[in-house]
Amino acid sequence: MKRVGKAVAVLAALGLLCANNSPVIKVDAGRVRGEALGKGATFRGIPFAAPPTGEMRWRDSVPVAHWTGVRDAREFGPACPQRREDGQPALDQSEDCLNLNVVTPDLNARGMPVLVSIHGGAYAFGSNRYVTDQGVSPLLAKGVVLVAPNYRVGRFGFFAHPALTAEADRGTGNFWLSDQILALDWVRRNIENFGGDPANVTILGCSAGGSSVNALMATSRARGLFAKASVHSGGGLFNANRPLAQAQQQGVAFARRAGVQSDGATALDELRLLTLEAILAADPGPPDFGAIVDGHYLSAPLSEVFASGEQARVPLIVGSTSNEASVFGLMGFDAAALRSRFGIDLDVVGPTYRTQYGELDDAELLRRVQTDFLFTSAALGMGALHSRVAPAWAYHFDYLPPSLRGKLPGAAHCADMPYLFGPLPEADAESILLAQTEQDYLFNFIKKSDPNGPNLTGWPQTGPGNHLALVLASEAVSSRDLGNDALLVWFAKWKSETGRPIVP
Repeated sequence: MKRVGKAVAVLAALGLLCANNSPVIKVDAGRVRGEALGKGATFRGIPFAAPPTGEMRWRDSVPVAHWTGVRDAREFGPACPQRREDGQPALDQSEDCLNLNVVTPDLNARGMPVLVSIHGGAYAFGSNRYVTDQGVSPLLAKGVVLVAPNYRVGRFGFFAHPALTAEADRGTGNFWLSDQILALDWVRRNIENFGGDPANVTILGCSAGGSSVNALMATSRARGLFAKASVHSGGGLFNANRPLAQAQQQGVAFARRAGVQSDGATALDELRLLTLEAILAADPGPPDFGAIVDGHYLSAPLSEVFASGEQARVPLIVGSTSNEASVFGLMGFDAAALRSRFGIDLDVVGPTYRTQYGELDDAELLRRVQTDFLFTSAALGMGALHSRVAPAWAYHFDYLPPSLRGKLPGAAHCADMPYLFGPLPEADAESILLAQTEQDYLFNFIKKSDPNGPNLTGWPQTGPGNHLALVLASEAVSSRDLGNDALLVWFAKWKSETGRPIVP
């Protein structure tokens, strides 16, 4: 009996008790009950911030208050408010949405590396169910603790307004970023109780999640909260942010659409009384949200922070896919939008692309330009900029499963993510092998800050003088320099707009 009592005391000291195969973990705000998964467990919907409702709407997030008793963490928490995407299942939604999920492969292990997944969705959609709904995936089974937080999306997370600036007495509007930083601070304070090492945290995201990782790299307010970063289809050179003045103009226009005509302090009272439905209805059309250079969280555009060497000096993986243009139906960036919004004339860049790739019809030219302008150039350009201050590895994902070859022009936006976390589009032998290879690279990076390891094709670092990338394709995994003339068009454009070269 004494031994049993001693064992219970040890488990209690670690913050872990089990009842009916439902482990209980102690976090700093209280205790949570999860769901056992073999040797590990998953904990869902753990609140990490106070509800951003009422007077807290459009304010930076603050830690959640302490609760008593054991909180049930076996069901996913609500997603942050968002319009329903066509063809996507409706999710439970609430403004009280700042919760996170944790998946640990072994409740008895200690010191495992931690992966924090930031979901994508054009900064307007998505939830922390992404990747955590796969349980203990093969990547996690290698010995990785996974954390996935919600953050405010759409107008709830991205909203600058003169009245908000006056209230805060500083630039504001990046409420989404305050959520992500607070979630990382929660990881620092609590992840040891789930078997994780708070000193070995990797942040990873695709699309808006990748752009979020860029922002977390750029803000000094996230320093020390992560040790590595992995940016997938995250852009960064162009269209990654907007100045505060522009964001405030967009915010005033939103308020007008929502029926709030005043700009002073009374405007905030009216705005905070708006219903969730009224806020969503006042933002029709394609999503248009992004980081705000507010002088508080972000001192400069993301790529200029990287060019100045002021970002977090941690190892970085950055990459893109071969058909990123698949996302532009959602974003509405057609040829006319490229011309009016970004000053890109297909008639001007077309000759370079046709010299590089041969005869292209107008649709294929547009697809290649869309892919390269926001994504390929950013993956290689942001990697090259970062390589001046810390190790960086770039990749290019060009793999299609057998049934899609000849039917699609390339790998869709974020197509690499199922090969890392599942489920695979097709479970053929080739796809399974590629998934295992990708997971090995990522695990090596998460574990020891370098993706290379035994039985893997060598992945050279990108550098200021090259644009080396690991290419993952159906033929083979190989490394090569992707800095061709078509890509250099976009590096030249970035230099003309910033006065800074990608390659010194």
